[in-house]
Amino acid sequence: MFALMRGLFFGALALVALIPIAILLAVVGLPILAVIGVLALPVLLVLFLVGLPFLIIFAVLAGLLGAVFGIVMAFLSLGIVVVKVAIVVLIPLLIIGWVARRVFASDQGMRV
Repeated sequence: MFALMRGLFFGALALVALIPIAILLAVVGLPILAVIGVLALPVLLVLFLVGLPFLIIFAVLAGLLGAVFGIVMAFLSLGIVVVKVAIVVLIPLLIIGWVARRVFASDQGMRV
């Protein structure tokens, strides 16, 4: 219990010391960060002007690939649905037709 009280006491004491230091660093660091940001604006402008066409080309290619992939997947899913319908509907009909032909066929032999 004493260790817990000691940890809480020194933790609170550390916060009392660190909060003013953090405020001081923020007051000093934020203007420096603003100046560095203003100095970086020309570099960002050049990167934006040079990189924007590449970004647009990449976005168009990604959109086209996504559209092609979506259309292909739509047709494949339709094909899978058709195969499922064929399995569920046509195969039982084939079996029923074969059994009916066997049952109702004449004794002279089966002809198609």
